[in-house]
Amino acid sequence: MNIRFEDLTPAFFIFSSVVLVLITLAVRAYILSSKKSTEEVRARSYWIAATVSGLVALFGTVVYAIPVLGDFNIPEVRFRDALIGALIVWGICGCAWIIAVRCAISALRRNAK
Repeated sequence: MNIRFEDLTPAFFIFSSVVLVLITLAVRAYILSSKKSTEEVRARSYWIAATVSGLVALFGTVVYAIPVLGDFNIPEVRFRDALIGALIVWGICGCAWIIAVRCAISALRRNAK
């Protein structure tokens, strides 16, 4: 199966625009979470950050982390290479999930700091 860049161009533009929106929301959440804002605004910004991080983590897990487990079934790929690749991808996705959970916990606290 040969995939050319021209075949992926529409998906690339959709992915780029989604990533741009997510980055914008994350920056807005960071700005809203400054020390000068009220507790309600900080909690809302934590929810925004948790949502953005959760979406990125979900996308990364479904699109990258789960399919990389299929490398263990390919006889041409050495076990060590498949293991290292899986650990790297799952590590990145795990960090995104941890950030989402921490932001959600911070939003649920009484004093969102």
